[in-house]
Amino acid sequence: MPVRARPISSIMKLLCEHQGAGRAGGPPAGATGRGRCAFTLIELLVIVAIIMLLAGILVPSLGNVWEITRRAICSAHLRGMHTALALYCGENSGNFFPYRQKAEGGVLWYWGFEDTGAGAPEGARPIDQSKARLAPYITQIAEKTCCPSFPRDYQYLKPKFDKCGYGLAINRMMLAGVEPRRKWDQVGQPSQTVVWADSAQVNTWQAPASPSNPLIEEWYYLDNCRNQPANFHFRHAAQANAVFAGGSVRSLKPFWLDERCDGLVGRPEEPSSPSEVSSLLQIDK
Repeated sequence: MPVRARPISSIMKLLCEHQGAGRAGGPPAGATGRGRCAFTLIELLVIVAIIMLLAGILVPSLGNVWEITRRAICSAHLRGMHTALALYCGENSGNFFPYRQKAEGGVLWYWGFEDTGAGAPEGARPIDQSKARLAPYITQIAEKTCCPSFPRDYQYLKPKFDKCGYGLAINRMMLAGVEPRRKWDQVGQPSQTVVWADSAQVNTWQAPASPSNPLIEEWYYLDNCRNQPANFHFRHAAQANAVFAGGSVRSLKPFWLDERCDGLVGRPEEPSSPSEVSSLLQIDK
């Protein structure tokens, strides 16, 4: 036989009756129902303490759940970008797209078209993401190619365009124009070669940033060269999401972190040389 849930009013009535019966001598003569249902100060303090204790337990847990959700969304976007890049290469004889290309009226970056005729300042440069190289392969590209954990509202963020980009960057060796030229099918160890990963860099040379006012900005390619700024961003619980050429998404731990700004920009491994990319980014393994 199913058990019917008691309404809150019935539960409170029972609680009040129990309170009155539990006190020595029962309720005083002539006491009304309102008086019998009153809580003592100690009882109210106990209830408040219990609520605060439960809140202290649940709030961090909810924060962890939200971070896990954001990491999962980022991972899904990385897989989608990996698939889109593979489709692009398949339709272009295995060739990768260039980092930038001159176009009528502006510049075609791989993440969108910039109208340079507007003369907009840094942070307000207009970018049309529907013209991105991967746009034909990803519906709603502006929403499905960005990491939700990228610090868009961070106090130390230096925007570059009027819209925030992916918060993710591509392996520099997978850009056309990088010598020697390589193709998608030339990746020697797909399971060990990063294609896309969480990215940002610390800027100290472009206003309003300066050596005394370092700012974080989104970045667009990964190189991990010793003579270049670090550009991996370990924003997911001090780890960075990365999708490999084999299609798997894995978390990278930092080898080194820049202490400036949010302290999460860094390198996943030691740079191999001043000019060459590190092992995770090398195609000819």
